[in-house]
Formats: sequence, C-alpha cells, structure tokens
Amino acid sequence: MLGHQQLGSGKTRVIVLNDWLCDTSSWDAAQAYLDRGTFTWALTDLRGYGRSKAIAGQYTVQEAAADVLALADSLSWKRFAIVGHSMSTLVALHLAQEQPSRIDRAALLAPVPITSLGVDDATLAFLQGMGGGSDAQRLDGLRATWGDRLSEQWIQFKAQRWRAVANPEASAAYAKMFARDGLPHPDARVACPVLAITGEKDAPPLRQAGATDFLAPICEQLLVTPLLDCGHYPMQEAPPLLVATLERFLVR
Repeated sequence: MLGHQQLGSGKTRVIVLNDWLCDTSSWDAAQAYLDRGTFTWALTDLRGYGRSKAIAGQYTVQEAAADVLALADSLSWKRFAIVGHSMSTLVALHLAQEQPSRIDRAALLAPVPITSLGVDDATLAFLQGMGGGSDAQRLDGLRATWGDRLSEQWIQFKAQRWRAVANPEASAAYAKMFARDGLPHPDARVACPVLAITGEKDAPPLRQAGATDFLAPICEQLLVTPLLDCGHYPMQEAPPLLVATLERFLVR
C-alpha cells in the first residue's frame, strides 16, 4: 500500500501524487492553505519515495495507477479527484482514461507531454545518471537545467530533499517513464474535467501553449491556467495561489 498523509474530512476526496525530485513533502509550504472542511486530501508517495520509499517495483505508469486504485479502495473511495505533478501527471491522465467511473476530476501541475519528452539516448542516460547518481551529479544537472532564475540555495535544497526522500534506483527508473515512454495509450480520450496549471517560467515546452497543444486533442473538458511568475514547482513557489486555483477547480 502506498504511504500517504491524510488531511481534512470533507466530502470531496483528492489523491495528490509527487514528482521526480521529491515526495509529497513538497506540499509542506502549501498545507496551511488547504481547505480541510470541504476536502479530504491524501498526499500520496509513489513507490520509491517518502512513505513508500521501501516499496520496490517496475516504476511504470501502469503500476503507479494500479497502486493509486488500491489505495483508494483501502480508503473506501469509490470516486475521487486526482492531482499529478510533473511525471505523475501521466499517472493522473492514465487513470482518467482507463477508470472514468472512479476519477471525478484530474488536475495536472506542470504537466509533461503525454508522449514523453522524446529525448535521445544520451539525454535519457543523463537523466537516469542524475536520478541514480551522486549529489554532485544531481547539482550539476539541476544547475544546467534550471539556470539561475532562482537561487543557488534553492537548487541545493531541492537536491538535498531528493537525496533524503527518494530511492536512487526508483529515481533512475522513473526517468524513462516521462522522458521516453509517456502514456501507454496516448490517443485515448479523457472525459472528465481536466485542469492544467503551468508555470510560465518553466521550460518552454511545458508552458501554457505547449501544454494546450498536447492535452487538447485528448481532453474533452480542458482548462489551462498559467501562473505567470512561476516555474516547475507551484506548490513551493506560489503556494496560496496554487491552492486557491486548484480548489476552485475541484469544486466547480
């Protein structure tokens, strides 16, 4: 069973998944703003991360989706909303495609392309090396990827959290999921309402225009909301704004 932290007691049930660099402790700064009367939140760590760090696996979209359904069953949640962040937006979309009777709404934070980033072998090896590598490799990779928009202390903080909460084997394996594999069925339709929240300081393909291009062909009810002065981590860079935007969608 995936490890999780449950917050609130509301009728609207929400499972929140983590990204590649951290478990759901990335939501720590946002927890103070979560509405716990309207919602019940399950901040859930995928295999190899945080509360699920000791759980080994294949680290695929299908496995993660099955794990989420098993958690929902254990909580007796027949229908729920799903929130994915970065790599786990693929898990959220796969669930919305394959389990329309279970997924009420899907929110995608900094979504990655549904067919993957489509990287070449050298870039995939670079990402896998970051995931399973030393602190120095991770810092060098993050500096090269993010540049200097935010501080050096931010980059070091993210690298330290990655080391603390993630199994390196899992991090290396998940890189293939978002960098090469993508959705198992990228043409399958998503009928439920979908919100994509993009950071307009993120990598160009992940901004509003890019996310609209790859999500609109499969999402029948799509809303793309850009956060203009935000990068890839809205729950840390703009927590109250992110929570307000998310909660309005979940109860709309």
